[in-house]
Amino acid sequence: MNITTARIAAAGTGIAAALSFAAVAHAGTMPVTHPGEPTIAMTITNHTDKVQFLLDDGTSPNGKWVDGPQRLLAPGATEIVTAVAPQGDSLDMHVAYRVGVGGPTATYEVNDSKTNTNVANTGVTGFLAKNYWINHSFSSHYPNTNVGFDLW
Repeated sequence: MNITTARIAAAGTGIAAALSFAAVAHAGTMPVTHPGEPTIAMTITNHTDKVQFLLDDGTSPNGKWVDGPQRLLAPGATEIVTAVAPQGDSLDMHVAYRVGVGGPTATYEVNDSKTNTNVANTGVTGFLAKNYWINHSFSSHYPNTNVGFDLW
């Protein structure tokens, strides 16, 4: 491999890495009204060949959307949804999509509190649910929780 080819390969790798980081949410950069206010950023990726149709977008009574979910999430698409809890000490956030026209429901949920941060009610339920699953990974926890979800 000559020097020019090596530089092009290294530049391509750098660009790919930058693009993958750009699609990851970061709750620590959202607007807060007081220090320590809970924030959640969920990165949802649809790895299926079906469109996801928004069924429900909810936060806890003390939470509000900064960037809410899209009405449709196309196959292969990624979205970042974010919420904050002004003056709160916990935040619950969930988004539910129908997978395809008559498929199951994919629910993405994060509970963010001082005592526990979890994705307890995340999953796929209903007709044909056994054909799909959701993986998740936390990159940070309370108060600025960042989690990625992948529907397969």
